[in-house]
Amino acid sequence: MERLMIQIPEKKSKLVKSLLKELGVIVEPHVSALSKKLNSIMSDGPLPSMDEIVEEVRAVRAKS
Repeated sequence: MERLMIQIPEKKSKLVKSLLKELGVIVEPHVSALSKKLNSIMSDGPLPSMDEIVEEVRAVRAKS
């Protein structure tokens, strides 16, 4: 199976979930909570470059 994360408008959530379940799709509710949490953390600012991401990962690993 393939794992997808999709955004559904609140007004259509029940309809889309019921249609997906009819097609045999497994809807994982805890993923939705995680998605909402991550979306609330994200800002609309500029995205970091790959070098900045690698530098941050290395700094975190060095602390461990």
